[in-house]
Amino acid sequence: MHLPRTARFDEEAARFALRFTCDDCSHFDVAGERCRHGWPTEEHRATRYAQPPRADDEVVFCKEFELR
Repeated sequence: MHLPRTARFDEEAARFALRFTCDDCSHFDVAGERCRHGWPTEEHRATRYAQPPRADDEVVFCKEFELR
């Protein structure tokens, strides 16, 4: 799922402690820095969301996300 990434999204994600990145997913192999299901992780990593949103930036949610 793709949603517009805004400063408001970032503020609410921080306020409500939203967990949605690979780094918080039970399917993420931390040592190998990869998804155990083979999905690409570049758009889903926490480091991507540590930067301020850019014009036309999106939040990308993975269909297989499972909270650790």
